[in-house]
Amino acid sequence: MKKMLLYALLSILSCYEIYSQTTTNQSQVPAEDSLKLGLKWKNAPIYVRSMPFAIYTGAGKLSDRVAQNIEIGKSFNIVDLGIAYGRNSLRPDTTSFLEARVTMDVCNMGIFANEMTIGAGKLFDSQGSLMLELTYSIFAQISPKWGIGLVTGYYDFSNEYYDSSKSFYGFLIRYGLQRTDSGGLFGLGRGHGRPGRPGRSHGHGR
Repeated sequence: MKKMLLYALLSILSCYEIYSQTTTNQSQVPAEDSLKLGLKWKNAPIYVRSMPFAIYTGAGKLSDRVAQNIEIGKSFNIVDLGIAYGRNSLRPDTTSFLEARVTMDVCNMGIFANEMTIGAGKLFDSQGSLMLELTYSIFAQISPKWGIGLVTGYYDFSNEYYDSSKSFYGFLIRYGLQRTDSGGLFGLGRGHGRPGRPGRSHGHGR
């Protein structure tokens, strides 16, 4: 967990440096155009994200080591706010969960992006366990509204009697508006997103 937090922090710092160098040569867009649009719930675009397959590390039967989920929410510039529903195994008596998630688009370079997700919710087991999530993903926007990515992270479960932590690796699929190189949403209209890198007429990456 500490190694992942350190790696994520280093990624944020390096991406911030890249972003600073990129935006120095860009034409400036008023803050109300690039930041305020999308902060209103009714104007924010909808996205759908799914992790159809993830596998826990460690020993055990495959049916006990596979997790799945689907998420729907709204995008606010570099942040996605959503609700996810999933299951933490493939067993017939599998335990499902409901979770609120915040995903931040940490850095964009071309069609690629780094993302960090923090989530909290409830596992519907007999004890009603608390579920916490920290994940990190490498994302690629393969079309104007479709993207795929690789995910690694942790689920932490706890209740009055026990606690456990599971690390996993998987892949994700996302449907929603792509982002410009500087993180603004592309496709909301002229002046509504931050421009891409110099010499590009449209957004790239997420």
